[in-house]
Amino acid sequence: MTRLSDYDRHGRVWDLDPASGLLSPAPGGSCHGFVHLPGEGEHAAAALYGAGEGAGTLWLQFGARRWDCASVSVRQASLPDGARHFAVTGSGGAPEFELPYPAADSGPFDPAYDWLDELADDFFLWVADRLATAAARQTLLEHFRAGFPAT
Repeated sequence: MTRLSDYDRHGRVWDLDPASGLLSPAPGGSCHGFVHLPGEGEHAAAALYGAGEGAGTLWLQFGARRWDCASVSVRQASLPDGARHFAVTGSGGAPEFELPYPAADSGPFDPAYDWLDELADDFFLWVADRLATAAARQTLLEHFRAGFPAT
């Protein structure tokens, strides 16, 4: 089991069974990544976490499918109709996973709403941002391996 902080509901903690992708509520403790629970129209939880022996591995998981972040690239795009598209591409360049999803609802117009707010509202955008470079992936892996309290 890997303990994860809920990306969307602060203070909630989950245990992830990486083999099945199943989640169960956890009492708290040191977390090693984040999980995004399925929303309307989504079919599985998504998680980004660090686990493994030695230096460890940064994993991206959707349901029971998971990828070593060192061997794939991810991309998130906003489409002209306002929808979003998240894709995982393998080392051979072929898409291994694609997820169209609705844009997060930021609520009423807020002139102070900025990029940080958008990252906080969209797990898949945050994942793409965090996995954009090898240095960013390594920094995130070190943070996840050390563990952090759920906030």
